Amino acid sequence: MGRKLPPDKLTLMTGDDESQTTKTIQLQDGRKLGYAEYCALHGRPLLHFHGWPGSRLEARLVAEPAARAGVRLIGVDRPGMGLSDFMPGRTILDWVDDVVELVDALGQDRFAIEGISSGGVYAIACAYKIPHRLTACSIISGMGPFEAGLEGMKFRNRSALIVAKHTPWLLRPLLWGIMGRYRHDQSKINALLLKMDRELPAPDRKLFLNPEVRQHLAAATKEAFRQGTRGLAYDGRLLTQPWGFRLGDITCNNIYLWHGVLDVDVPVSMARFVADAIPDCRARFFPQDGHISVPYTYPEEIWATMDFC
Repeated sequence: MGRKLPPDKLTLMTGDDESQTTKTIQLQDGRKLGYAEYCALHGRPLLHFHGWPGSRLEARLVAEPAARAGVRLIGVDRPGMGLSDFMPGRTILDWVDDVVELVDALGQDRFAIEGISSGGVYAIACAYKIPHRLTACSIISGMGPFEAGLEGMKFRNRSALIVAKHTPWLLRPLLWGIMGRYRHDQSKINALLLKMDRELPAPDRKLFLNPEVRQHLAAATKEAFRQGTRGLAYDGRLLTQPWGFRLGDITCNNIYLWHGVLDVDVPVSMARFVADAIPDCRARFFPQDGHISVPYTYPEEIWATMDFC
């Protein structure tokens, strides 16, 4: 069980201390891996894998409920994003080795993970490769493999994935034109996110109209472009290629999936495909929720179901 924090400690543990959100370790191959720690440093560790585009700072969105639950929340940058060095030629399964090095450096034997959106792919990879190290794995608004189909996905996301799949050399200039050119100006990213709300279902639109939520999302997105578009473009291409393992071969027996039926960023059909393919996956679908509203609205319920807090 996570240690509950007293109310007077919550503000100090929710990510406002830059020294806690700009951490790095050096991996065995010499690369730097960036991460951020939120909340209870002596609580049970939960690694948060961000979306696309995203960064370690995305975990800030659920820092306050994590503080209440006594969860040691750790957001991690994937290679080429945020503070993590680019890794040429990497695969999705290579990410698992980076995660193991991080938790070993933090002195943790077993730990839980949650992957949001594209981060769900990397959570699934961990469930496949290191089930013995995981106390639980949650896929939240998570992507499925390309063969699951893109029906129901909003035009912007569908177009980016089709480019990543069939003409990956175009993805870097596409990302630059959409958002990368604003990577030094968080206010412009904030304004762009506000414009994007028109494509979203009501529960997500409500969150995007919340200035505090949008500010956190803008900060995480800006950090994703810290090194430019190379890491993001490479990550996007990986998402559309074969992942290197079969979902049916996953043996993790504590894996959960949470998805909003109204999601247009990652359609619920993708989530149903994943839930059906992974043995013993426990899935819950929220009829009145979208993409962002699930991880933002239900974190404590998700963690409690994971037997984590």
